[in-house]
Amino acid sequence: MKVEDVMSTELIVGYIPGSIKSVLDKLAKNNVSGMPILKKGTKNVAGVVTRTDIFKNAEDDQLALVMNEDFHFIKKDQNIKDAAKLLFDNRIHGLPVVNKKKNLVGIISPKDIINQTMLKKEDKIDQYFSNLVVPVHEENPINIVMEIISITNENTLPVLNDNLKLTGIVSDGDLFKLSIIKEGIARSEIGLGDDEDQWTWEGIRDTVRLYYSTSEVTLPTIPVKEAMIIGVKKASKNTPVGEVANIMIKNDISHIPIVDSDDRLVGMVSDIDLMACIL
Repeated sequence: MKVEDVMSTELIVGYIPGSIKSVLDKLAKNNVSGMPILKKGTKNVAGVVTRTDIFKNAEDDQLALVMNEDFHFIKKDQNIKDAAKLLFDNRIHGLPVVNKKKNLVGIISPKDIINQTMLKKEDKIDQYFSNLVVPVHEENPINIVMEIISITNENTLPVLNDNLKLTGIVSDGDLFKLSIIKEGIARSEIGLGDDEDQWTWEGIRDTVRLYYSTSEVTLPTIPVKEAMIIGVKKASKNTPVGEVANIMIKNDISHIPIVDSDDRLVGMVSDIDLMACIL
């Protein structure tokens, strides 16, 4: 099966020259972790930018200074196994797909491959999950959690309580939606629950504050329990790969905690981990 058979052609892109602000809304509203950056007026990919890139370079305003110019891509006529290997080896969530002229024609993600190849797999998930996880405590401030994400490059972390039980899960996307863009002293608060906007998180996630004049991305000092996702989908070591794949696709999630018979966390499996199923 070729990349062009499974890739998405609904492209979310940014452009250079351009500012960080020009991609912030696109990343959050479309719930994507990154996007290709094109040279304005062309379809040539100049780089890729991710949410983590923006947090790591909060002092920079220009997109060209933050994006990765050394990025991975794949051609549309390559086999999906080639895409799976690039995604797995480099721990990335999306690959720009280009044609012979190196113009962007699509994006391929682990979920695209999972949806086409893994929904009926009966292998047990214990062959693919990782016990090298980085749990955080539910009282940890979210700015500390974001720093842990940046240092470890793990974009989704399990959240534990005092009894060592899994109480939630938090991703860089959840924290990204809470980011404060500081630009001076004038402030506007934008509610995100009206009919014209697709941002649908509750509580503190209902408002993003925009501050005008210094160009810095920061996070409010609240505990992670106020930002994490609860009601987490879980699996055991004996859960079939196909069942895990179905849960990911049905719930539009990329990580599932693996727990033991006492509901204690033993690891995590991601959509990237599942790429090993077809290598």
